[in-house]
Amino acid sequence: MKTFILSLLIILSCSLAAISQNRVLTKKIKGETIAGISKSLKENYIFLDTAIRMGDFISRQFKMGVYDTIQTPSVFANKLTTDLMSVYQDGHLSITYDPRAAELEEKPDTVAQRTRRLQFRKEVNFGMEKAEIMPGNIGYLKLKGFFPPDQEAKIAVTAALQFVSNSNALIIDLRDNRGGDPAAVSFFCGFFFKEKTHLNDLYCRHDRSYIQFWAIPETSLQSLKTIPIYILTNNHTFSAGEELAYDLQAQHRALIVGERTGGGAHPVAPEPIGSGFTANIPNSRAINPITKTNWEGVGVRPDKEVIGDNALETGLKLIK
Repeated sequence: MKTFILSLLIILSCSLAAISQNRVLTKKIKGETIAGISKSLKENYIFLDTAIRMGDFISRQFKMGVYDTIQTPSVFANKLTTDLMSVYQDGHLSITYDPRAAELEEKPDTVAQRTRRLQFRKEVNFGMEKAEIMPGNIGYLKLKGFFPPDQEAKIAVTAALQFVSNSNALIIDLRDNRGGDPAAVSFFCGFFFKEKTHLNDLYCRHDRSYIQFWAIPETSLQSLKTIPIYILTNNHTFSAGEELAYDLQAQHRALIVGERTGGGAHPVAPEPIGSGFTANIPNSRAINPITKTNWEGVGVRPDKEVIGDNALETGLKLIK
């Protein structure tokens, strides 16, 4: 099952802007696009009743002529996203226009594509933006995202954690973290638990399947099993970034400091619609084994709520 990962955002943003601007957007293409979105929503969106309401709404908008004056595909995609979100505010849901990205989604991965993705992930150090030892022997990690935990990513994550492993306490800064792969969250959490720990489940409506995610204890860096953890958040912390905060909070393994997070607990998969349009449809929902729910729409509530910009200062005071 495809999940929302940061590399998808890069692929979607790499296409030529000129193609988007020059496409002739006919009423026929608009109608076919709306029909395709409605069909894909009904087949894949995590809540069927909401999917039907969304599809019906944009179909009515089309019949009423709301989209008639829109000439630019990207503007049409943005308007469709706004209209869908007016039915239900799902932060993972969007319609995009990018012929090149849509074409790539329909084709198997090539060696060149995998090479480009790996190069990008190296350039951003697999989401490990900063590792630092602060005064008082306090470890600090800034995480921008969670990439699939392949061998290269595991090496980068382990190196960052090793650097802070001798600290008296650890601050994990998730402010502005926009998410990534839930399997990466599980791998990361494996450093902080002594025993195998059930973190999260994903329920997929399409085939009614469940995927379980566990923290599998890493045998290295034993000091991290008991290190006090403080997680910083703001209202831009989203998706897998929220999951890390939510999972560790539910397990009483970390104290959350900062703002309530963005509220996105529905992993998303791209569904090519045709004519260069892609529907990014949330097809699963998280279920925490302790709370029996998730952070969708409500965000992760901090244990110590402060303005995001003040979260680090507050966290340091709490440690002392």
